Amino acid sequence: MNGFVTTNRFARALNLPISFPQTDLGSGRAIIVCKIPLAINQRLEIRSLSISLVAILTPGIIPLYLNTAMQLCSIGVYESTMISSPLVYAAFFDQTSTSNPFSCCVIETPGIYNVIVSNNTSNTDMAVSATGSAKIYY
Repeated sequence: MNGFVTTNRFARALNLPISFPQTDLGSGRAIIVCKIPLAINQRLEIRSLSISLVAILTPGIIPLYLNTAMQLCSIGVYESTMISSPLVYAAFFDQTSTSNPFSCCVIETPGIYNVIVSNNTSNTDMAVSATGSAKIYY
C-alpha cells in the first residue's frame, strides 16, 4: 500500500488501540484482551505489542515456567485461544518488552484472531499491563 492517503483510502482503514491496564494475573492464567474478526479481502496489521511486569504478587518464590519460550508473562496474537504458536508476541524477560515496530505482522487470512495476555508460570502471581496497536484495511 503505497501512495498518498486519499479520503476514500482513509475511510477504509480502522486503527485499533490494544489496551490492558494493570491487572492481577494469577499463575497459569490467560486473559483474552480482544477478539479481532477478519473477513475476506480485509488486512490486519499488528504494528506493535508491549508488555510490562508491574509487580510480583508472590514474593520469595522462584518461578516455575509452564512455557519457557514465553518467559514470565507475554502478550500475543493467536488464531485460537490456545497459548501456542503466536503470530506475533512480546514476552517479559527482565524488562518491558515490545514486538518489533519496524516489521509489523500482516494477516490476510479470514478468521477470528485473539489478543491474549498470559502468565506462563505455575506458582507466581503478578500484576501486568500491556498495550498495542493494530490497523485493519477494508
